[in-house]
Amino acid sequence: MKASYLGAMGYSDRRFFPATWPVPPAYHDPETSVRSYEEGMDECEYAQEMGFDWISFSEHHYSGRIATGNPAVMAAAVAERCKRVKIAMLGQLLPLNNPIRCAEELAMLDNMTNGRVIGGFLRGTPNEDQTYGVNPSEGRGRLFEGMDLILKALTEPQPFSWEGRYHQYRTVAVWPRPVQQPLPPVVVATRSDDAVKYAADHRLGLGVSFIPVDQMVAITDKYFQWCADAGWEPEADQVVYRGSIYVAETDEKAQEWVQRQSIGTPVPGGIVMRPLVTSAISAARSGQEFDLRSVLAGSPQGDVVGVARGLNFVGDPDTVVKHIKEFHDRCGVGVVDLFMQQATLTHQEVMDEIDLFGREVLPQLREL
Repeated sequence: MKASYLGAMGYSDRRFFPATWPVPPAYHDPETSVRSYEEGMDECEYAQEMGFDWISFSEHHYSGRIATGNPAVMAAAVAERCKRVKIAMLGQLLPLNNPIRCAEELAMLDNMTNGRVIGGFLRGTPNEDQTYGVNPSEGRGRLFEGMDLILKALTEPQPFSWEGRYHQYRTVAVWPRPVQQPLPPVVVATRSDDAVKYAADHRLGLGVSFIPVDQMVAITDKYFQWCADAGWEPEADQVVYRGSIYVAETDEKAQEWVQRQSIGTPVPGGIVMRPLVTSAISAARSGQEFDLRSVLAGSPQGDVVGVARGLNFVGDPDTVVKHIKEFHDRCGVGVVDLFMQQATLTHQEVMDEIDLFGREVLPQLREL
């Protein structure tokens, strides 16, 4: 089993942020921000030194907790310092972006890293729809058309035209070609049946984030069945689980840390919105009617400004291995992608956690 470090590049004073999204720009200090990116790149470099196999990057906006609005820029910078690990773009938000630009970025990165890039397709969380004013009801259609277009752009040897519902191009001819042929490994990050089946039908990997193992089993069972129906079997690296982690020397120390955390601490990525906004966007994304009365009836105290942080793996190395192993054994996970930059941790504490994970957790994962 392999481990991936999520290069969140979080702002080092993120513990002072409000719980809701977006984080106001007034919290930004240029000197602190510059230092935060340097510290984030040091963490990525140390993760490579300690044996992590991948460094991953995700597109998030308006938040200093995962400060990678353009993951390709961040990936290129880290790839120059980390020459051995895979560079996993998990991923680009296809409903927000020009798919041709995404294909070009993946191909360029694959050349710049001499074939170390892993691509990732995803729709994104509800708050991201607000970033560039995308109609939430169009998100799923844009995702599927974007995936189709990128796959063709990376593999078609001759110029072609494209007439889709959301994208029209007279000429598409992506240059350079990817080093990895016919294309770099790709993971579809999703929990939705239609996107899971798309991944299976197109022989692509599957990525799932931040849910309990019992929920993931239901998803991966369908994925493996649909892969079998399509006549192929995924490799271990094609099933990825992203989880939030805190590992300490002992279970007692880990639990003491958890108990010190505020119940208002936000979930990974800082994507907590006000309930009315979340409900309205979610209804539009799923094609359902938005019922304002039911939302108000369920929120008698008004808007909630935060929720308890969701941690998927907490404890000493043996405890963490035990829980990661459950995802491996029950879900077929071959790569665990880890968010370590918890809001209250300092840069040195994150470095210590990377060190402990590399020394005492990774050797046990290698045996799975």
